Amino acid sequence: MNSVKRYDLHKDDYSKLHFEISDAKSYISKNEVHASVPHRHSFYQVIWFKKSGRHYIDYEVVDHKENTIFFINKNQIHYFCANSPNEGYLFHFNDLFINKSDDGLMKRFSASIFNEIGSNCLMLSEPEAKKIGLIASFIESEILFKDSYYKEQVYHYFQNILFLIERLRKKEGNVDFKTNENYKLATDFKKLIFEQIDTFHNIDHYAHKLGTNAKTLTTVSKKFLLDTPANIIKESKLLEAKRMMSNQKIFIKEIAYGLGFDDPTYFTKYFKKGTGLTPKEFKEVYL
Repeated sequence: MNSVKRYDLHKDDYSKLHFEISDAKSYISKNEVHASVPHRHSFYQVIWFKKSGRHYIDYEVVDHKENTIFFINKNQIHYFCANSPNEGYLFHFNDLFINKSDDGLMKRFSASIFNEIGSNCLMLSEPEAKKIGLIASFIESEILFKDSYYKEQVYHYFQNILFLIERLRKKEGNVDFKTNENYKLATDFKKLIFEQIDTFHNIDHYAHKLGTNAKTLTTVSKKFLLDTPANIIKESKLLEAKRMMSNQKIFIKEIAYGLGFDDPTYFTKYFKKGTGLTPKEFKEVYL
């Protein structure tokens, strides 16, 4: 593998819907060369697997049961395991599509669904699976026939799916994403870390940027991210290093500098302490 490909959805072509729905098995068969190796997207994915199997996300193979929905954030590395049935639906979409009628809606879903906090997936009950299956069939019909206002219909149907996932995520974590300010602080903290991943900052810096103090940020981080801010920063650095390392055309020193390290040797020590492997060993094992 020479590098991890990054794929776009229609990119700057604003004539497109910036949304796609596909039969998972057919899509993977058609795009097997790309779909079955680690890759990343500049868009969001919702993947509904109707049968039990396995899926790979950020260097972890996740065993899942039937009627499991995965939500893949932008730039997460993933691939479809060749030994899995991979039957179900793929939904691809951009911020442009979701924010069509409400500029702040994708920000809400980023906090409630695509936050990379806790599990990357959830299981559907039989009634929930039937409901999403019915809505998916409506979306397919609208896209197939393209009657008047079909884009608006697709938009509202898919919104319903995201609101259902949001409801299930709320029940799973017992958190009201709309009203719980502490949860919002936790998701904003994690987002800010990745926005400033190319530099090193102390906890006070993040607290100030988020309009709070270090004590509150620490309490919130421990409650919702299940670790201290310092460890969340460290784990985020390590994850981004792994993602960058997936591109074997990038030298270790470039990754080090890109993550805010002044000395590549120190980055190697930092990486080994956090993962148990040097960057070179990590590449040999995982790439």
